[in-house]
Amino acid sequence: MKIAAGCFGCLAFIFLIMMFATGPIVAIIANSDPDLGMTLAPLTATISYINSGCCCLSGVLAIVFLAVGMMGGNKDADA
Repeated sequence: MKIAAGCFGCLAFIFLIMMFATGPIVAIIANSDPDLGMTLAPLTATISYINSGCCCLSGVLAIVFLAVGMMGGNKDADA
């Protein structure tokens, strides 16, 4: 369970970085070519929405798996 918590924690971190990276990328595209920015606006909004949802879900799963793994003792080391 602790390994799963680490995996989901890593995913949450990656999605968090992607969530903050999409904002400047969209701003750069919109400033360079407004028509292209308007065309890609629905796509970038959807990507940002998905990133934030996955970040929250991965973070919650990391906390749950870590809590379950801590309650179970040190069974991962025995295997």
